Amino acid sequence: MKISNELLEKIKTLPTPRVIGISGFGGAGKSTFAEMLSKMLDAPVICVDQFGIDRTIEDYTHWEGLDLKRLEKEVLIPFSKGDNAVRYGHWDHSANAIVEMTEVPNNGTLIIEGVGLFRPEILKYFSYKIWIDAPQDVAKERGKKRDREVHKNPQDEKWNGPWKRNDMEYFETYRPKEISDFIVQNP
Repeated sequence: MKISNELLEKIKTLPTPRVIGISGFGGAGKSTFAEMLSKMLDAPVICVDQFGIDRTIEDYTHWEGLDLKRLEKEVLIPFSKGDNAVRYGHWDHSANAIVEMTEVPNNGTLIIEGVGLFRPEILKYFSYKIWIDAPQDVAKERGKKRDREVHKNPQDEKWNGPWKRNDMEYFETYRPKEISDFIVQNP
């Protein structure tokens, strides 16, 4: 996966403060792409996984287990207003709680990445939306492999069940690929 000069130049021409959203299916390559872009733009990355809600995975659809109101209140509003730094609660999925506060500087560009990100209630905050395009089954297999090999935490039953269902329901309902400003192919 490469970042094109076209994409980089487009982002650099956007007025600041600018929020770049990166979404795609679980395992599509969002985090990898966000980290690459972060280095090129000297911009912090926040993963939407930090904004969980104390619910069981079977208790939601469309990735509604994300606390988008908290993301908006703690990150999107302060960053968009130009606050010098943004502080947000770090969600621990094992503890089902916020365990610490994290602070990131506001240097004019912020990257937010994650599944289920391009939802109507927060779309207005994104200066530019990037969809990492990989077939859902390919992305799912990458995610399963990453969890087994990198995180030593196999979660195949979640990838095959509720996470796959959430990906597809979100994709069909909110059409994130269609509303994105740029699509990165990662087959």
